Amino acid sequence: MTTVFHDDWDLSEKGQKDAERHQDKIDDAIRKNVRDVIGEESIITQKGKRKVRIPVRGMKDYRFVHGDNKGPTAGVGQGDGKPGDIIDQKQRQQEGGKPDKPGDQRGEDYMEAEVDIDYLLKIMFEDLGLPWIEEKTKAAKMVPKGWKFETISKKGIMPRLHKKRTMMEAVKRNIMLAAEIMRETGVDEPTAYKALNQAFGDINYAIDLIEKDEVVSDQDAIVINEDDLRYKQIEEDVEFHSNAVVIAMMDVSYSMGREKKYLCRSLLFWLTEFLKKRYDHVDIKFIQHTTEAQIVDEDTFFHTHTTGGTMCYTAFEKANYMIDTEYPLNEWNVYCIYVGDGEDFEPKKTVTYIDMMLKKEINMLGYVEIDLDHEDDDGFGYRDAMRTLLVEIKKKWNFFHNRERQTDFYKNEKQRFLCAVIRNKTHVWPALKHMLFEKEKK
Repeated sequence: MTTVFHDDWDLSEKGQKDAERHQDKIDDAIRKNVRDVIGEESIITQKGKRKVRIPVRGMKDYRFVHGDNKGPTAGVGQGDGKPGDIIDQKQRQQEGGKPDKPGDQRGEDYMEAEVDIDYLLKIMFEDLGLPWIEEKTKAAKMVPKGWKFETISKKGIMPRLHKKRTMMEAVKRNIMLAAEIMRETGVDEPTAYKALNQAFGDINYAIDLIEKDEVVSDQDAIVINEDDLRYKQIEEDVEFHSNAVVIAMMDVSYSMGREKKYLCRSLLFWLTEFLKKRYDHVDIKFIQHTTEAQIVDEDTFFHTHTTGGTMCYTAFEKANYMIDTEYPLNEWNVYCIYVGDGEDFEPKKTVTYIDMMLKKEINMLGYVEIDLDHEDDDGFGYRDAMRTLLVEIKKKWNFFHNRERQTDFYKNEKQRFLCAVIRNKTHVWPALKHMLFEKEKK
């Protein structure tokens, strides 16, 4: 084996520290750009792809610059430079700046970092979680963890002998017997132990040996008999998880154009990936609808395209039936998320089914509306005249309204009803944060 020796190990740690600092900068850049990162369509359209390439602005990969150590760039840098100055880079100074001609400004330096989706999820959702989650004690899910050896008994097989516990029992028994011999015969402690050892643990025989002055044992071993043996009992180790289900609903009707469907799928894709990463035992159900609703699998939900009319109530009707028949609320934490463009042939009927769902006192209902066509700064613009589903919802329930990055978010704490409007792909991230805030612990 080769032994590596270094006079100053502090120098060897600098490379590791530099690498860690570089990774911290990448993490910080990802957090700052996450709003644009999760809006990339290629992430959710390529099945099975787990890698994401992220442009990290203001950073460049490390590289060695070779030269002859001559000229103005040589030496240790004793000139008039200031922190942040660009070294040995010519700036193009050309007039114009037309699309097909060189511009007159220096470009921005950046590098592309390839990260795993799981790593991206860790950075994105580290402070988020399902809100209002509760312990459902009636029927918590018992999940096997493996096997444990915690129970000790006097019966068992030799391969499961607990040596430490056996020795402890033998020591305690020998101490008690030696004390009794000392009391009966008046000998000192070493003699009492020698007699007990010579008598193989028989107290009467040991006393008889002392009285006849026949104690000759020179061994100090502890005598172990059958009553001292202790055995480990193997048991299945389990842990209990509160049951939780997330019912994801999406409008796939004709009015949902390609970009609208993409934004819907983008939000629900990241929601689903987060749930699978954060919670080991959360059921996720998928419902899509036109004039009829149907339960589909995950692959169909994210990769198929349909057309037809729009009756949103069918999705809520299907979700209500699913809750009543498969996920009783005394046993399950139930979260329902609906995403669509708000166009609905029967919005009042849909509101009736939403009200029915909220009266069940589910953990949370989230409604996300995609609005790509109109900006509605005052809340009473063109889309209100269109009588979108969100308009009917706001007429029925009162919300605390918050505006962020030219879009709207609504919260009704009492009903646990959250609404959001997405107007472009940069709104997907704040909408996710609005739906996945962790309830503060009191």
